[in-house]
Amino acid sequence: MNTLTLYRRLSFLLLLVLFVPWCARAQQGQDQFTFILPAPAVLQALQTILPLPLEPDSATVKGTISIDAIDTLTIHNNIISLHGVLSGKDLSVSTEIAGQNIRLKLGQLILPLSCDLLLRFDRASQQLFITPQLKPSQSQDKSATGGEAILPLMAALDNREYPVNLKKLLAFNPTVGGQSRPLQLEAVQVTGGNNQLIFRLRPKKNKSN
Repeated sequence: MNTLTLYRRLSFLLLLVLFVPWCARAQQGQDQFTFILPAPAVLQALQTILPLPLEPDSATVKGTISIDAIDTLTIHNNIISLHGVLSGKDLSVSTEIAGQNIRLKLGQLILPLSCDLLLRFDRASQQLFITPQLKPSQSQDKSATGGEAILPLMAALDNREYPVNLKKLLAFNPTVGGQSRPLQLEAVQVTGGNNQLIFRLRPKKNKSN
């Protein structure tokens, strides 16, 4: 699964989130709106697009990896924390044993995991960056999944920043009087806290205006 495919999945996720029940309010004295998305709505939207593929470092890990289930989700300090189930097929990892680099075959595995998604918004590029930080669940039985071989697998997935372009995501075409009226919104700020994902948006003027 390549980065473009994952980007499309993440974009589709945010598109779904924007259409779940939300609370909007205008900022006084400003042409801006705040969309507040509660954690349960984000969880529900995520669950609709599972399994969610993860792209490992191909030089270290080979195979297919995905998040297959999410049972809990919280939002705090610009971090989306979730707990779920990770699975892999035809997996192999490059590791060092007794001073020699070898490729260890893991085959298929299923393990509980905790995952933090770090959020970073760049207003100039209108991109939301998501960086996953994965770790095995405390209940993980290492002996059943290759023991220390899981560590390079986690390292290959950790701290890789994925961009989500919001420009197309925030473009709307409502029909008024039988005619399409393109409406584009730009993000001013994207934050997460208190179990809410918060988008501050404003209409984007067309260049022709």
